[in-house]
Amino acid sequence: LFISLIPVFILGALTFSWFTYNDLTQQQLAFSERSKSISNQLADTLSGPVSSKSKDLSEALMRRALNERDARSVRVYDSFASLWLSSGPNPIGPRYPASITDTISLTLYESQETYRYLVPIFHPDDFILNATLSNPIAWVELEFDNANTRVTQYQTILFNLLILLFIFAIITVIALYLNRTVIDPVHNMIRAVGEIREGNLEVRVPTQSKGELRELEEGINAMAETIKDAYNEMQTSVDQATFDLRETLETIEIQNIELDMARRDAQQANQVKTEFLANMSHEIRTPLNGIIGFARLLTRSNLTKKQEDYISTILSSSQVLLTIINDVLDFCKIEAGKLMLDQRSTNLRVAIEEVCTMLAPTSQPKTLEIVSLFYDDVPEQLVFDPLRVKQVLTNLISNAIKFTPEGSIVIRTMIEQQKGNKVIVRVSITDTGIGLTKKQQKALFQAFAQADSSTAREFGGTGLGLVISKRLVEQMGGDIGLESEKDKGSTFWFNIKSEVAPAAQQPPKHRGLEGCSVGVIEPREMSRLALNHQIAGWGGEVQEYASTKEMLIQWTKNKLPANNLVIIDIAGMTDTNDVYKHIIHMKTKFHCKVLVLTSSSDDDNINTKLLEKGADYSLTKPIRNAVLYQTLIQILKPESTEAIEGTNLKLGTNRSEVSVLAVDDNSANLKLIAALLESLGILVTSTNNGEDAVGLAIENDYDLIFMDIQMPNMDGLEATRQIRRLEATDKHVPIIALTAHALAEERDAMMAAGMDDYLAKPIDEDQLQRTLFKWTGALLGSNVKPTTLEHESEADSFPPVDSDALTEYEVVDLVSGLEKANGKLSLAKDMFAMLIDTLAKDQEQINNQYQQGDYKALLELVHRLHGASAYCGVPRLKMASYNAETILKQGFYAQLEDALFVLNDEINNIVHWSEDNEIDSIFDKALKVYAHNQQQKKTVLTLQ
Repeated sequence: LFISLIPVFILGALTFSWFTYNDLTQQQLAFSERSKSISNQLADTLSGPVSSKSKDLSEALMRRALNERDARSVRVYDSFASLWLSSGPNPIGPRYPASITDTISLTLYESQETYRYLVPIFHPDDFILNATLSNPIAWVELEFDNANTRVTQYQTILFNLLILLFIFAIITVIALYLNRTVIDPVHNMIRAVGEIREGNLEVRVPTQSKGELRELEEGINAMAETIKDAYNEMQTSVDQATFDLRETLETIEIQNIELDMARRDAQQANQVKTEFLANMSHEIRTPLNGIIGFARLLTRSNLTKKQEDYISTILSSSQVLLTIINDVLDFCKIEAGKLMLDQRSTNLRVAIEEVCTMLAPTSQPKTLEIVSLFYDDVPEQLVFDPLRVKQVLTNLISNAIKFTPEGSIVIRTMIEQQKGNKVIVRVSITDTGIGLTKKQQKALFQAFAQADSSTAREFGGTGLGLVISKRLVEQMGGDIGLESEKDKGSTFWFNIKSEVAPAAQQPPKHRGLEGCSVGVIEPREMSRLALNHQIAGWGGEVQEYASTKEMLIQWTKNKLPANNLVIIDIAGMTDTNDVYKHIIHMKTKFHCKVLVLTSSSDDDNINTKLLEKGADYSLTKPIRNAVLYQTLIQILKPESTEAIEGTNLKLGTNRSEVSVLAVDDNSANLKLIAALLESLGILVTSTNNGEDAVGLAIENDYDLIFMDIQMPNMDGLEATRQIRRLEATDKHVPIIALTAHALAEERDAMMAAGMDDYLAKPIDEDQLQRTLFKWTGALLGSNVKPTTLEHESEADSFPPVDSDALTEYEVVDLVSGLEKANGKLSLAKDMFAMLIDTLAKDQEQINNQYQQGDYKALLELVHRLHGASAYCGVPRLKMASYNAETILKQGFYAQLEDALFVLNDEINNIVHWSEDNEIDSIFDKALKVYAHNQQQKKTVLTLQ
């Protein structure tokens, strides 16, 4: 209906409008022409009578003009524009807009009701003489009524509209008829198609139409017949396929059994491969351990310059080989899915600083500028795997150093997203090195591949570093990528998902430099920016200078120094002699303090000469954030720090003798272990097999046993089992595994066999010392002179203590408490009860003061707790509080978090112990032990 009626309606409306408009226009035009003609004719006929002043004839002519159709009134004006004669009613239209005398030609004045013509009358002689018609002798005005014309126009519109409606009615009837003849068959077809869709393949469309609709009806019927045939054929095929499938199932089942057997063979082969890699690791690391260890021992002996070069080459080559082995093993562990993350609360800033410090010897010979920008909104203490994050950082930063001949390397740490205590941290490493093309970038992050194979010869490497980093970052829930341009440097970035550690574990936001002015002389832009960022974050005011000369010029111009302290980085200076002279000038004329920053590659004579020229302090780059802060505080505000006289205090016991059993089937490794231990003042017993190790362990009392894993006849695991089975019930000697096995299941097997810890080859001397301290509590190398602030780092001056270092002590030792109370049971009970009652309150106050950063009040609380724990028989709490108090007094606040963590753990242990035990009965037992001990002492004195 729409298709048939809408075009007709549009065309009819257009046609009606067109013809109606033309008719109305023609009628109006005819009225205008007729009235105009009559007006001109009357003016001409009145020319003679008006000129002769014949009123009668003029009136007759005027009455005759009124007989014309639509004529309403006639008026004649004389030459003075005064009304001379008139006939008919007064005019309806408006007054003339101008003077009548100005009209020299026919003029129309049109209104809604009438047309008024004003026509000039000229003298008859003017027509005869053809004179110029410009001086009328009179004027005639005729008014015509427009009403008849309008009625005619209305009649025309009505007539045309009736015709249009009549045409619409006829067409509508025709459209309805045609619509019925089309729609009814279409409905039939729709109904039939719907039934076919529902599955009724027997339905057919009645063939009642003609033309194309009949063809469509027949086509639908043919389609239904085809579908029915296809369905029957398909059903037959399904039945046949079902029969074939039943026959095939037996074959598939046999194949599944064969595949299962093949899978087991593949798993066994993969296990053999894993064991082979572990064995190869052990076999390679074992001789490599001897090479590196003895090379390090040789560096301590008197060597010629040439020999030192040889030893240095051996060490560097061995380290490269060790790195390759570690990369291959890490890659194999990741491929096997055996790499497990060790999530723990760790300081991310400190982790980045440790990597930069470790890689400093590699970057400083190139005079590269390595800068770490740690944004203020990033929480420092996060929960992540520090070893794996350091591994990723080491790979990316070492690559940046490797491929950057000159310029700078900037490590930026920022927040990418944070929601509650969940955070995504982004770390980017930007260098000014050789860069990468788009084609080279596609080759990265693939195993055993490098961007350009030619660089492998120039720079070295296995091509595993980036793929290992990518897998590690993905396992930590993050992503890794790069942005680079050839010859314009690169930016490698990665992000990790982590949790923010509790507020009690977050390091305090350092301030304390308010009102202090510090001048930074650093020609390198990024290093200058990093120093400015750090000092300004601590509240200090920073002025930057590109050179000492520029600073002295500005100071001289201003007549007085603007800074309380000047920091000079000579790593970026080209002429150190100018620096020496300017330091002397600063000290003598302006009397300001000077802190000099040097690199580890600088000659020691430079440091000596700087101090001789008047420098007050010197620090070696890269500088840890905490060390720089403590140094600035001690320089600018020495009254706010408390100096500790004497040597550094450490948690532990000075022991004159420590006895260790070393077991290894490799003679070189055994000799190296013995040499390292003896250099630390350890009494060492060595053996090269498991049987002898078991016998020696049972016959002697050793403080510690280092046990190799792979040995002939009896391996280290079996030897450990034998020792644990034969040792006394009240005796437990720590056994530390020495092996290159790095897979998780290997370590689990060691712990299950009875070992206490794990030490990987090649053995590092620092790690060896930490292991000895952890399991024996002995202070080794205590005769070493304490270093000064200028040459030590915070981590070196006071080693952190964790809960493992306290395990050799009881949580509560009531016998010791009775000894402090001189055997008075009631006094010991009262002191212990008072301690238990105040522990929860003390713990809350200590944590609150730490969160507020009030270290003075915190020191008082910890000191009070230390004094209370000294008399109550709680040795582990006493040691933990002593450790925290010592750190507070020395101002090593970066280590305070770990110390307070141990302290909180020990407080919780004592609270749980008091809740789980009957204190009175245990005090009674302790009193009997105390009495027995006193009786033994008396017996010894009597014998003496």
